[in-house]
Amino acid sequence: MFPRLVLLEIRDDGLRGQLLRDDDQPGPLGLQAPLPALTCRDGMPLEKESLADLIGDLLLSEKQLDAYVMAVLPFEACHWRVLVRPFPEPPDDPIETLRLLDPPLNLPFSLGEAFIDLHPLPSQPDELLLVASQRRLVDAWIDVFRLAGVKLERLAPAQGCLLAALEEPLRSCEDTDLLAVLVPEEQDTLLWLFHRGVPVFERPLPPSGDGLIDELQRCLTFYHRQEPGLRRLRLLLTGPLADREELETSLGVEAEELEIAPFGSLLLRGLAIREGRR
Repeated sequence: MFPRLVLLEIRDDGLRGQLLRDDDQPGPLGLQAPLPALTCRDGMPLEKESLADLIGDLLLSEKQLDAYVMAVLPFEACHWRVLVRPFPEPPDDPIETLRLLDPPLNLPFSLGEAFIDLHPLPSQPDELLLVASQRRLVDAWIDVFRLAGVKLERLAPAQGCLLAALEEPLRSCEDTDLLAVLVPEEQDTLLWLFHRGVPVFERPLPPSGDGLIDELQRCLTFYHRQEPGLRRLRLLLTGPLADREELETSLGVEAEELEIAPFGSLLLRGLAIREGRR
């Protein structure tokens, strides 16, 4: 009657996850497994059967094979865009209406080939946030979990989990604030800039200690030229950064720490690409 929930983060180089306790708080990080090279690339599963065996063994080792899994796709597998609301009144099926309108979004795939989520931006009522992932990628992961004999409850884009974690920081920002979010990863450091509650800039930067600070400075200078009225920078980190002190000194700000899903109930509130949803 009360099935256990497992939060599982998918990366090209490995899987990691944990149980969600009855109080909607995460348990200890207990599920970890590296992935061999070329098993998964940019979030696309290349070896479905091998991945299915690994996921099944991972859950079996923790006696959680009957649990429901909520998985997070990597940042590389999903794309987001901010668009001006294309219809004056919400239609019965806004996603299908958007597909018919087919606005130029410069995505690497067409909207007809994508799973889509649309969300209003509270701070910008005339704009919408679109999060999309290629249909064949989502279907491929559904196949992986089916082969593993695992009950897949949800596939969520990492961007949605990031937005859920940013809910309070974005709410507390002034119009003259620029919020910079750094997501340190093994191969690079992902940067997002938010202004007035809206993502306005996205770029992969070098990893920590490899020209990261210089590249970040260039990005901030570029955006300041677009918005000269900015007065304050807030810097958020989602993980440890080797040259954090040097970065803080260079920017003249103290970094804040931010925890993003799947570790926590943030996944439950994130933008979701659910199984079977278009």
